[in-house]
Amino acid sequence: MIQRIQTLYLFLAAVCSGLLFCFDLASFDYGATMMNLSVFGVDNQIDATYFGGLYTLPLEILAAIMTILPVITLFVYKRRHVQVKLCQLDMLITLAFAVLVLLYYVSDIQKSINSEILAFGIGIYLPMASLIFNILAIRGIKKDIELLRSVDRIR
Repeated sequence: MIQRIQTLYLFLAAVCSGLLFCFDLASFDYGATMMNLSVFGVDNQIDATYFGGLYTLPLEILAAIMTILPVITLFVYKRRHVQVKLCQLDMLITLAFAVLVLLYYVSDIQKSINSEILAFGIGIYLPMASLIFNILAIRGIKKDIELLRSVDRIR
């Protein structure tokens, strides 16, 4: 398990997804202050009623699933086809997270506060890095499957 390259890729995908809890996704100008969108909510907000509470709960849930799923995938190393399916599921969830952030949250906040300045944080790029690591892991798993098929033909 440890000696396979896809283990490293899956670990890096989990780390990238886990870092979403540490970094901001986007920043908006709101008068003299900047509002920061993170997985946990909107910081530095003046009106806490609209962006507070359960507003970013779907982001928290998707980020947690994106972090846990590659770790689970690491431990089903004996069933490679299941690993491929779990990686594909993680890619789907990662794409859903990115689309949700970009099309719903960023545009909703920007329209609500009439912000002209939008700055994406490092957190917006982490799902794309996780997606790339998942693609590389799938390639590694498929190479293992082909290698085992070729060895089975020799026997």
